[in-house]
Amino acid sequence: MRCVFSLSLLVTALPSVAWAQAGETVVVVQAPEKTPPPPALVSAASHGADLTPRPARGLDWDLTGSLRVAGNRLAHFATDRLNTAHGQRYFWQSRLLLGGRMQMSTAVRVEVEVEALSGMAGGDPTTLGLAYTERPFSVARDGTADLARVVPRKAVVAYTGSLGQITLGAQTFSWGTGMLANDGAGDNPFGDSWLGNAVARLSVATKPLAKAAVSPFWQQLAVFGAVDAAIRDDNATLFDGDTALTSLIGVRGEHQGNALGLLAFYRDQTDRDDPRRPTLAASTAKIVGIDLWGKLRLPLDGSLAVTLEGELAHLRGATTRPWNDSTWQAGADVASWGAVGRVRLDCDNCRLTAQLDTGYASGDADPRDATARSFSMHTDHNVGLVLFDHVLPLLSARSVDQIADPLLSAVPPPSARFAVQQGGVQNAVYVFPTFRWRPLLPLQLRLGYLLALTAADYFDPYQSALHGGYPTGVGGKAQASGAYGHEFDAKITWDLDLAGQVVARLGAEAGLLLPGAVLDGLPGLGTPWLARGLATLRW
Repeated sequence: MRCVFSLSLLVTALPSVAWAQAGETVVVVQAPEKTPPPPALVSAASHGADLTPRPARGLDWDLTGSLRVAGNRLAHFATDRLNTAHGQRYFWQSRLLLGGRMQMSTAVRVEVEVEALSGMAGGDPTTLGLAYTERPFSVARDGTADLARVVPRKAVVAYTGSLGQITLGAQTFSWGTGMLANDGAGDNPFGDSWLGNAVARLSVATKPLAKAAVSPFWQQLAVFGAVDAAIRDDNATLFDGDTALTSLIGVRGEHQGNALGLLAFYRDQTDRDDPRRPTLAASTAKIVGIDLWGKLRLPLDGSLAVTLEGELAHLRGATTRPWNDSTWQAGADVASWGAVGRVRLDCDNCRLTAQLDTGYASGDADPRDATARSFSMHTDHNVGLVLFDHVLPLLSARSVDQIADPLLSAVPPPSARFAVQQGGVQNAVYVFPTFRWRPLLPLQLRLGYLLALTAADYFDPYQSALHGGYPTGVGGKAQASGAYGHEFDAKITWDLDLAGQVVARLGAEAGLLLPGAVLDGLPGLGTPWLARGLATLRW
């Protein structure tokens, strides 16, 4: 059984004007002479199809939040050669965020935010994956139990003095492109965010060159260190019994759209109990990682700008998650790579943004050895709408069900829940161009195309078990490598200004997957598609 480990990172970021949490921007503003224009009717300079962020409600305070509801129709497709259906055809999803910020003094800032009513809100559940574990998916697909879970995303006090900033409390964060650490608050090209990283953290940051450097970039350079305990992220959930401690050091500079950052971190995680493990000791993962991120903005003229961005991560360490002939005594080594490259073109005059994303997440062509090579990008780093979010997770869940079949093995293997893909890019190389256009300011149109290939042979746990442990794809396809398929995505939204700086966004999106050679072992897969109706209130 291979080991998939997507690290939760932690960072205190440095914006161009003031100290801020990673993934946020704090701007010092003066009291406006007139009421600001409605958010949905203003186009942000040098940001193409993006809108200007809503101004804060007060100089020293703000209230924020959103309520999102989506109705989904997922096409029928077979998940094995027996034509077993996934069952989740019509279903509803929701997510509520409530937050606020108060600048108590020039030195002290307080922020709070909670998440509730998040997850499947009704409709057809799936039973896939439940034969092995009660919770095969991080975001439940088998019912509405997640709606009762309240997640403290922020409950933090930040003190800023002459030497730097100290923060303490529950916080969210993102780093770089969001490939590895993602706060779950971004606007994905397609699909939704669900599992933004939330941690209990103590961090210290300083700007060592603020007075000595001449260049504004070096003046804003921040050096930081932190320790945290995971509340919830892609790889650990405190509510379910996982415990994960992370420490890191890093450096980050950012000025006028240009940025460069480097993180080094260590994570020590103990997983929730697995009643199928032959030993009483829970599985563990001890990971050291390094993440390099950079961004360069190149203005072409008064209306056009090109932005180049890239992120590279390498994870090493040890884990006792896999349990096979090579790992049951000493566990497995971890050695995985992930990378994202991005080119973005913004045209302000035509309110158009064109973006080309490429990515790589290493796979594991030999799950029988003592090295876990598979890399998983964050599930909120959405790439497309159908393949990674629905098809591969449901296929993997069905495979795990078949492993748990007593006719195959009297004792199902431990750690099989880690073989259920959660929606992140894994064992893949992809190219993902997207286009966003606002022919009218409230109206936005989006188009996307995804070409996804395997980075190593595709590994179906059940079929591989039937074939003596050799990597075997769905339907028993030997040496399943090449194209996962071609996906076509489209989205349309309309923003409506309501009273009190509240914006309603209505829309719809859809995706169609044309399966490639990797998945042609399932004749009943057909051409999976997903259609969604969207409604969001933001304030």
